[in-house]
Amino acid sequence: MEDKVRKTERLIQIWVLLADNPNGFSIKELASRFGVNIRTVYRDMTSLGTDLHVPVRDDKGRWKIEPGYRLPPIQFTLSEALNIFLAARLMLRYSNRYDPNTDATFTKLSAVLPTTLAEQVRKTMAWMQKLEKNEKHLRILSTVAEAWVSQRRLKIEYRSLPAKAAVERIIEPYYIEPAAPGHASYVIAHCHRTGKLRTFKIERIESAELTNQSYTVPADFDANEFFGSSWGIVVEGEVQTVKLKIEDRELIRLMSETVWHPSQVLDKKNDGSMVMTLRVTDTVELYSWILGWGEYVEVLEPKELRQEIIDTAKNVVKLYEKG
Repeated sequence: MEDKVRKTERLIQIWVLLADNPNGFSIKELASRFGVNIRTVYRDMTSLGTDLHVPVRDDKGRWKIEPGYRLPPIQFTLSEALNIFLAARLMLRYSNRYDPNTDATFTKLSAVLPTTLAEQVRKTMAWMQKLEKNEKHLRILSTVAEAWVSQRRLKIEYRSLPAKAAVERIIEPYYIEPAAPGHASYVIAHCHRTGKLRTFKIERIESAELTNQSYTVPADFDANEFFGSSWGIVVEGEVQTVKLKIEDRELIRLMSETVWHPSQVLDKKNDGSMVMTLRVTDTVELYSWILGWGEYVEVLEPKELRQEIIDTAKNVVKLYEKG
């Protein structure tokens, strides 16, 4: 039996395709376009009419939508439409794999975009369809989302990065957060095993099962405040002042063009250098970001972070001297 998600995805795509092409398509053309047999397309036409109430009709062998029918009225300004296009591109870069739900979402939205942007969104989704699909990840992500929305406790088998085996945990999801640098998604949840709020990488969840036990997200929990002092997804340690010195002119310009963190303050000095001041927690993500700039970024404060960067630089030299 065909997967329901896949069928729904195809129905939406056929719906949008027919809405955009008043001349319609033959059953054979649709079957070839979507890689299914003719009988499946006939069933799809029936589903569009009976289940989704889309007025499709057979006009001398070409299937069309009744003249005058329009998709649900949603209007976007050019700036809003551009945001949808950019979001589609970001999702492609973020996931690097095929997600039928993302495909269906942007296919729907493309139906009400200006023609030029709509075509680019569809090309982006077509490219995404060529990527590998991780069924297990999609299933677990969907289960985590259902637990969050319905506020039902979730039983998971979770294997942390250093662990040799997965451990069973009961969690209460508070929030789901994507992290673009790591191409991953995380669930912020109360963990019954530790009795604390923890961050779980969804890609490390080996199984997820909904329970019948309900919970309530605390009224004072605010994800924006929770992540406010973090550099990325990791939230740990005390907030401290980090000062970075940049002397390279091109990098100074780059740093000035980008808001790396809401707390950043840029101070251009008389000698042409610039000092970036941040109020963040000292995490591995911040550490890796600083190292990524190599010799172009110098840590001034705190002393502990400066020494860690110095030690790492020495170890990198030792590593390459072996060769």
